[in-house]
Amino acid sequence: MLAAGCAKKHFLCKTPEKRAEFIVKKLTRTLDLTEEQVEKLNKIKDEILAATKNIRNERKAFRNEALVLVKSEKLDRNAFNNLISRREQAWNELKPLIIDKLIEFHSMLTPEQKNKLAEKMEKFHHYCD
Repeated sequence: MLAAGCAKKHFLCKTPEKRAEFIVKKLTRTLDLTEEQVEKLNKIKDEILAATKNIRNERKAFRNEALVLVKSEKLDRNAFNNLISRREQAWNELKPLIIDKLIEFHSMLTPEQKNKLAEKMEKFHHYCD
């Protein structure tokens, strides 16, 4: 859902905090959120950022490990598989929280806002097809 606000030049090069703030602003404008909804959305954003801090801090080490493997003369399938599995496990541990936060966000929207969000998602996905 939050990906609906993600189509912006250089979006991926921003910090997670800046990307999250961009998404909040985009959703606020697009869905015409009330002040109360914006407060709740900011709380959700902060909770997700806090929960993902460790995995984000490990990103550089993950990239460095991957780079070492890729630079080797022969790519070791087991080593690369283990690297990917460790990363997947970390994200899988976060999955319940992220799903709960998406449900929390969705439940605070009016029917009109839910429809508008769905329309924006369809439009966004249309650009990617």
